Amino acid sequence: MSFLRRRHLADFTVPLITIVQLFYIAAQFGSHLLARDLWAADMANFIRPHLLAAGIALFAISLVPRSRLTRVGAVISLFAAIFPFVFLPTPATGGGGSQFTIISANVLSDNRDPRPFLSIPEVASSDIVVLQEMRPVWQDALVKSGLWRFESSRDLRANTDMKVFSRFPIISEQVVSQASRDTGGRHPLRLELLIEDRQVILYAVHAQTPRRPSMWRERAAYFRDLTQALLQEDGDAAVVIAGDWNMPPWSPFFQDFLAETGYRTTESAWWPSPTRFSTRFGNIPALGTPIDRIVISPNMGLASLGLGPRFQSNHLPVIARLTLP
Repeated sequence: MSFLRRRHLADFTVPLITIVQLFYIAAQFGSHLLARDLWAADMANFIRPHLLAAGIALFAISLVPRSRLTRVGAVISLFAAIFPFVFLPTPATGGGGSQFTIISANVLSDNRDPRPFLSIPEVASSDIVVLQEMRPVWQDALVKSGLWRFESSRDLRANTDMKVFSRFPIISEQVVSQASRDTGGRHPLRLELLIEDRQVILYAVHAQTPRRPSMWRERAAYFRDLTQALLQEDGDAAVVIAGDWNMPPWSPFFQDFLAETGYRTTESAWWPSPTRFSTRFGNIPALGTPIDRIVISPNMGLASLGLGPRFQSNHLPVIARLTLP
């Protein structure tokens, strides 16, 4: 390629790359700063890993032209890509005491076959199972399995299609803030369990999916009610919150929730593993986003955390081994 042709190509590519860099940088910082106020900005938090990959690709492409402008933009773009990951919440750490295993999974309402889920070894050996989008066929199959002696109410509709099975006694059960009419018809479920003579409070959650601005506000109202309920618990209560949060860890709403309650997440602060993925893109979990999680009160510890395999749902099971002081 002649010098003139290279010069002409550079005259075209440098402005184009610069425009892309400016757009990417503005989108990254703008969506982070405006996420509390704008629905579209908060929705960007669902694809932060994908935006990070795009930022790394933009960084590499920006180094190709021999231009100081694009190389400076490359560094700023890379910083903008990494920036949201700096603010991920610090996870819970290990602790001494008795241990128990809890699994949370959204089984998908269209999934009518519970056998793949029941065949997962970690499921069969778990102490507590928290399920979302349950259907009667699933409830009947899990009851018939005989793996768990205790269960929450069989009125799935009243519990927003959530279900809890336990090897520990369930002392009480109640729907949280049932009178609220701005949560999209969804309400957390509060249960009291007796684990080795210690009372443990379990909140099962399945917040509204924020597909539209109105549903985004319903999700906020859901966590408003949950936060209020948690702040009313005794300060020394052992509390576990498990379910489908429909909220990624990069969302400032999740970080505000942890700051206000003092609770701790169990997912990684470096790279939270995706738990929900799209069936439109080959059911590849790595292309998904982390919205299913287990959060614990500060007096509890985390011994281990992992994800189960696929089981004909578009969510992966979250498996945590927790410790009681």
